[in-house]
Amino acid sequence: MKKLSINLGLNSYAIIIEDDLLFHLSFYIEQIYHNDKIFIITDDVVAKYYLDTVIEGLKFRYDVETIVFPNGEASKNIDNYVYLVKELLNKNIRRNHLLLALGGGVVGDITGFVAATLYRGLPYVNVPTTLLSQMDSSIGGKTGIDFAGRKNIIGAFKQPKLVLIDPRVLNTLSQREFNNGMGELIKHAAIGNKELFNKLKSKPLIDENIIFESLTVKKQVVEKDEFDVNERMLLNFGHTFGHVIELKYNYKHGEAVAMGMLMAIKLGIDLGVTKKTCYEDILAIIKAYDLPCEAFDYKAYLASAINDKKNLAGKLNFILLEEIGKAIIYPIEESKLKELL
Repeated sequence: MKKLSINLGLNSYAIIIEDDLLFHLSFYIEQIYHNDKIFIITDDVVAKYYLDTVIEGLKFRYDVETIVFPNGEASKNIDNYVYLVKELLNKNIRRNHLLLALGGGVVGDITGFVAATLYRGLPYVNVPTTLLSQMDSSIGGKTGIDFAGRKNIIGAFKQPKLVLIDPRVLNTLSQREFNNGMGELIKHAAIGNKELFNKLKSKPLIDENIIFESLTVKKQVVEKDEFDVNERMLLNFGHTFGHVIELKYNYKHGEAVAMGMLMAIKLGIDLGVTKKTCYEDILAIIKAYDLPCEAFDYKAYLASAINDKKNLAGKLNFILLEEIGKAIIYPIEESKLKELL
């Protein structure tokens, strides 16, 4: 078992990483929640694999209600948000009841957004069941839904009360979905842990230790900047271009981030910020995990990047590498972007 503490004052919480954790979630939930009712929100694919197991482990301590919706990014929309709120109200949820998000990033994002907004705030626990959600969306308190063709454009910061990660659930992922999560894990190593980056070259088993090392990078950044106004932008390495690629070509998130990292490195090299060797280093690991590495020209996507949600009043903050393990925030004025175009 590995434990990380995210220290954010009143919003602090623990991340527990433990094999077979799904069988005894109540042991940890009892330490942070003392009411008698839990509302599980999940999707139809995750429900097939894990919902019965989770209910079995909770029902001796809690009265459990469940809501299941169709899996996939298409469910992360305002209509499904309204559906979940109505279902919870129909099931007589109260302000001091607990939501439990059981699933990947879509489940975690929309459940967190419900928790942030229903009754002006409900406690929730995140139980991520994909490598991507374990690496990315389950930690840090970013919640939200897609709207008007833009990802996560409506949302709120809402920290969970607890994050419970069971590495064994990765065994049921397809190879593509596993590799999808590796896109975010590689990103963490690239921006903040050169030793982990070197470990990934040999394709180690993604176990408690590797997950712990990766999330330590995210922990350090989130603790410095809970609301994503400064240092936390470092976690967006590969995302400014990646979001555009993801939406335009229907890639999975981690796949698009992998290509976005390569595009950001090329931009950094052209600006004289990034060591040229970084490109081949990251390209080799991306190829090792069968992530797409198509040679998109970053210049063709700068115009779309200007409309990215991280665009701030006339400038765009790009996250660039100086070298493996060291990332920086590099603001570029719109006038400079137009020159690059």
